[in-house]
Amino acid sequence: MFKDQDKQNNICFIRTESGYEQITYAELCKRRNTNKEYKSKKFFPLHGMLMEVTEEAYRDFYKARRRQKYIEERSAKNGDFSYAMLTTDDFNGEDILVDESEPLDEQVLRKIILDKLRHAMLLLSDDEQELIREIFFEELSERTLAERYGVSQVAIHKRKVKILNKLKKLLEI
Repeated sequence: MFKDQDKQNNICFIRTESGYEQITYAELCKRRNTNKEYKSKKFFPLHGMLMEVTEEAYRDFYKARRRQKYIEERSAKNGDFSYAMLTTDDFNGEDILVDESEPLDEQVLRKIILDKLRHAMLLLSDDEQELIREIFFEELSERTLAERYGVSQVAIHKRKVKILNKLKKLLEI
């Protein structure tokens, strides 16, 4: 009944009229050899010990155990995969299931806004489009652009604010 352990010192619990009595595995074997009543008693493993149980509990336990084994064998045969298999002390395998993608409604709204922005950008002059492209797409600083165009950084900033206000009005239409 016990595997790979010192069988003589393992604990068993037998049912008595007053509850359970704790004995060693060696004592259980001795009682089985001397008392016929002990040969028909049913035990199942529980946290490294043997626990005497009713015939019904014994059948239910091993029926559930066989069912679990059957399910595991079928899963292995079918190549089933469980995210729980990835769980370790440091990582919960089910965390992989978290959907971090943008919700569909937000994707649709973003697409609509981007389409409106593209249309509004086409309504700007070529110079205005160029400045917006340089600031927001090329990520050039206002100071760098001021040096490139030979004007002050304040002038570039004022022009940017003016263009952004124009875009805002175009987007509200």
